[in-house]
Amino acid sequence: MSNPNPPAAAVVAPRWVRWFGPIALAAFALFLLRISAGVAGGSDSSGYLNSARLFAEGRLLADLRAPAEFGPRETVDAMHFLPQGFFPFREPGRLTPTYPTGLPLHFAAAGTLLGWQIGPLTVMLAAALGAVLLMYACGRELGLAAETALAGAALLAAFPVFLFTSIQPLSDTPAATWTLAALYAALRARRDTRWALAAGGAFAMAVLVRPTNLLFAPALLVLLGANFGKLAAFVAGGLPGAAWLAWYNHQLYGSAARSGYGDIFAAFAWSYGAPTALHFAKWLAFLLPAVVLVLPAWAWRHPEHRRPLLALGLGFAAITGLYVFYEVSHEVWWCLRFILPAVPLLLLAALLGFEVLVAGFGARARRAAVIGLALWGLGLGAWWTPRLDVFLMKAYEEAYPEGAQLALRTLPHDALVLSNAFSGTLYFYGEFPVLRWDQVEGARFADYAARARAAGRPLGALLFDWEEADAFKRCPGDWRQLGAVRNVRLWQLGPAPAGSTPPAAPAR
Repeated sequence: MSNPNPPAAAVVAPRWVRWFGPIALAAFALFLLRISAGVAGGSDSSGYLNSARLFAEGRLLADLRAPAEFGPRETVDAMHFLPQGFFPFREPGRLTPTYPTGLPLHFAAAGTLLGWQIGPLTVMLAAALGAVLLMYACGRELGLAAETALAGAALLAAFPVFLFTSIQPLSDTPAATWTLAALYAALRARRDTRWALAAGGAFAMAVLVRPTNLLFAPALLVLLGANFGKLAAFVAGGLPGAAWLAWYNHQLYGSAARSGYGDIFAAFAWSYGAPTALHFAKWLAFLLPAVVLVLPAWAWRHPEHRRPLLALGLGFAAITGLYVFYEVSHEVWWCLRFILPAVPLLLLAALLGFEVLVAGFGARARRAAVIGLALWGLGLGAWWTPRLDVFLMKAYEEAYPEGAQLALRTLPHDALVLSNAFSGTLYFYGEFPVLRWDQVEGARFADYAARARAAGRPLGALLFDWEEADAFKRCPGDWRQLGAVRNVRLWQLGPAPAGSTPPAAPAR
């Protein structure tokens, strides 16, 4: 049922919060800019940016760059020339992006307006700052004191997983930002029905960025209540996004219910549940003040908190509960990025419990408790972030475009480039066709090399040092180093051995 007594608007924040908050946010923005890399790097970042480039060019599909001497499009094995982040389309010679459209649409707009160097960086910075601001705003809408809401924003900003996903082109931070935007609008809709429309729009964007955010719907419906006007506005706000998603999926994948991820259910199993739950609990307790895992229980004691607490609990449980059964969620600490949209919900529920817990304290004691909680979170962030090598992500990611630029400067423009990790990067920054060393080996590679030589096409290789042993084992030959940057080396295959037989012409 709808809430008969909608909450009153939050009291105006104290003056010190109003001047300290913007200063702290500006300092955080400068900090992020120093450690961010808005480049087309590994499979995720290059996949999102390659998809964004297609949107900016008014296209849905990419072209397969397979050299003509290897045969007609219908006979070429597309998997051998497939950049990371793509999958073969049903029409030969065309490729479909793998990733959801939400983040690429952001990048396409920013890239068109600001260029492809500044645009992606701007999107990620705006998403991170937006999440911190919305964390504070949601806290205030939930009735938290200004200093408690500010502490919540600090806890999110210092969370190492949040930093990790905010300094490179990944979908996790934008997914969390749009989830918070939908939550904020739904909270505002308790007082003003018009905000339900905004809640629907923000929720649609959250789903476009991360389709599993669809699981947040029940939480929003709890907040909106059984009010036909609010529910109708919510649905109306989400319809354009839903229509776009259905149309895009149908065009590229053959059905509105299918996505570029293929059979995603194959990656989930009950057996992952226990180890992943322990993994999530351990790292949440390490990277956040451990007390946040139990504080929501105190919030339930306050009758006015029960409805929003139910919504926050539903959202957290649904999103986290799904990824508990995902096959890779338990592997490393940064796999918590999959549940990043749920982490602010946990923090907000904990802050509600925190205020119930300290309600009987005097003003000074409450302020000291808030400061202590904030410093606890900031201290954990300061301790763990460098030890988890988050500050090295900029160097790691920038090795990708630097390696691509080395190849562009050194290799002939028609070279075929052996690669795997660099395949999506090369597709974004240049026109080279790529040959995936992880997809070919032995006689098949020898045949490709011979045909390329016969056509006068040079064959290069752009590889990280950790790829070289496997790459050259699968694709042997007289590889000669042409240059290096960071831990990346550029190679070129030497001439064919004397007396070798040229390949037969490919069948037509």
